[in-house]
Amino acid sequence: MEKEIVVVTGPTASGKSAACDIIADDLNCRVINCDSKQIYRGVPILTDQPVPVRDIHKLYGYVEPTQNYSAGLWLQDVKREVQQAWDDNVLPVITGGSGMYINSLVNGISDIPAIDPEVRKTARNLLESLGNAAFYEALVARDSNAARLHHNNTHQILRAFEVLEQTGTSIFTWWERSPRIKPFENCKVLVLLPPRNKLYDKINRRFLTMMQTDAISEVKYLMSLNLPMHAPVMKAHGAPEIVQYLQGKIEFMEAVEIAQKNTRHYAKRQCTWFRTQLPCDTRFFSSQNEIIDHVLAQYASKYPRTHTQPHN
Repeated sequence: MEKEIVVVTGPTASGKSAACDIIADDLNCRVINCDSKQIYRGVPILTDQPVPVRDIHKLYGYVEPTQNYSAGLWLQDVKREVQQAWDDNVLPVITGGSGMYINSLVNGISDIPAIDPEVRKTARNLLESLGNAAFYEALVARDSNAARLHHNNTHQILRAFEVLEQTGTSIFTWWERSPRIKPFENCKVLVLLPPRNKLYDKINRRFLTMMQTDAISEVKYLMSLNLPMHAPVMKAHGAPEIVQYLQGKIEFMEAVEIAQKNTRHYAKRQCTWFRTQLPCDTRFFSSQNEIIDHVLAQYASKYPRTHTQPHN
């Protein structure tokens, strides 16, 4: 059987995860996470992980919030899960909206040397003490190429600083010197892009529901770990606003409204990225039903649903 991979992506709250769960009811497939926040353990509501997690779900809630994790490590994990799905004659369906993970999946990543833990710690401490704006200025002063990065993209500017500190060479030079090697040659990328008004309405409703369930207690748990605010899990949608609410700096509804607005802005940036940065043969869909029907029409005869339990 041909080794196939389906990637179902789209902006936050687009309904891609629910679509994949419906697909899994009629297709012998494995749903593999491609969201950089849903990897974390202990925060299923805050990061909108599948509840309950079924046997078909892979790479959800398996990384400790305190652990240093990267797109490179995720790529190693996803390669393992994809190979296991192929070995089991099951279709791997990779879903999530993290551009960094999707980019590494469809384009590969450069072979940059590992960062020493002390260098990583120094960089994070400097970011914490200076703040994003001053840290970005310090980085650009040492590496003018870094001006091509967005000053609010904490992960990218931190990564660029670490690479420069570790190797003495710009991360852009490493990218040019070390061509990316695609991990897979057969990814079929499908993007769910609902109408903007429907997407924004769902973002607003979903966050209010999260706040009324366990999102606040999950953020309390993260705060108990004494994580810095620039830690990846602390940048989950709503986490910064909930922290401010718990610290008494803003009111409940103010936290809700700010988080809703920030999430809408993030979704808008995601939509732009999906339209401009994905392979030319990417397919776009405006509704859940469209993307579900497409996947089932393409793969149902090859991967008929069975009652056997997938590999754990």
